[in-house]
Amino acid sequence: MERAAKSRRDERDMISSLPDCLIHLIMSFLTAQEAVQTCVLSKRWQYLWTTLPFLDFDVRNFKCDIKSDDNEWDFDVPRIKKFEKFRDFVSTTLLLRKASDLHKLRLSCLDDGRYSLHQYHVIVKSWILYALKHNLQVFKIGFDLEGSLPLGVFNCASLVDASLSSFISFDHVKVIDLPCLRRLFLGGTKLNQEFVEKLFSGCPMLEFLQLEDCCKGFSAINSQSLKYLKMQCACVCDETEKKMELINAPNLLSFCYDMCPFVIGDKILLKMPLLTSACIFSDMRPSDIPYNGKGILIGLSNVQYLKLSGGGIKELLENELLSCPEFSNLKNLSVRGFCLHHRFNLLASFLNHCPNLEKLSLCCYACSCHMTVQEYGNQEPLVIAPYKGNQLKTVEVEFSEFFKRSSDFPQFVKYLQDLNLEFECSDQYE
Repeated sequence: MERAAKSRRDERDMISSLPDCLIHLIMSFLTAQEAVQTCVLSKRWQYLWTTLPFLDFDVRNFKCDIKSDDNEWDFDVPRIKKFEKFRDFVSTTLLLRKASDLHKLRLSCLDDGRYSLHQYHVIVKSWILYALKHNLQVFKIGFDLEGSLPLGVFNCASLVDASLSSFISFDHVKVIDLPCLRRLFLGGTKLNQEFVEKLFSGCPMLEFLQLEDCCKGFSAINSQSLKYLKMQCACVCDETEKKMELINAPNLLSFCYDMCPFVIGDKILLKMPLLTSACIFSDMRPSDIPYNGKGILIGLSNVQYLKLSGGGIKELLENELLSCPEFSNLKNLSVRGFCLHHRFNLLASFLNHCPNLEKLSLCCYACSCHMTVQEYGNQEPLVIAPYKGNQLKTVEVEFSEFFKRSSDFPQFVKYLQDLNLEFECSDQYE
């Protein structure tokens, strides 16, 4: 009898005995499809999904087994069917939900095909309006929504975190009132100065802002609340883009900036007195418009951690070294993707502006000037200024085979040896 009782206790469904709030937390790691499918587990689970406060809808989780012929029209048929299944599932799920809070809604209809949900923009807006009426706190949307988002998205008092991706227009937005918004991601859209000013005035609690592939129709950022700012640009820009001239963020702690020669002015003013960490990426090629501006290094002089990455760092150092201030707080410097060949003097000069540096990480990739190994090794030696600091403890180095065979390499090694410390060296980049 005792063994049977112990066996029955061991076979109990411990998860089902948890309160709804904890089961909902577990279900939050599931897609909406998986969450709905839990209704078949037992009577206890039959309606749990109808009060789930987290819903994640992604068209990539839907399959369509219809085969198509090779002609262009039939090629789209499976995708059309897949989107229709996605549309029906989202609509049915929201229809059958109980009148409970929906704290997080994610809608992703980004697919590899050419077919998108733009013809369903009316029903998509109805999904968004439903969420706005149920205490929405986290909203993530990613697809080609032809037209614009409901105005309620920009006046949602409960919204804390928003991610708006792909071709969404903000031209219709007259007022922004998001008193609780702390995190915002904007991707694949065009922003103008008027919208940017409304954004910061209407989001007094905004701390984290990430702009990715946003064509820049603005030239200034002014925010008293921002602590983390990340600006990336992988899209094709041209001369019609507005030049970035000012970033005024007195409480900013972390700054990541993808420099583009088309959208950075001749002089940019960075007012970030509390900045502790910065990452500057510049992948400009010789065919690009060269960077002739100033102001980046001056605006970063208070940081403790600095990462410089990309071939365009050469132009940055060449233009700003003469006016470069002392980086007295800098403890950790990382330089990646910068061709050190015949340019190490630039980096060495910059290091002398970092007297309290404790860790230096260098990663030199293959030379971007496409020289042969023989040509690469026949350059005149550089004049390199010795390092004046005395706090450096660690140096990590990775380099390419080209750099190893160049005339600069012995000078480079001697420079490191003169620092009177051990350094790690790797030639894994060929």
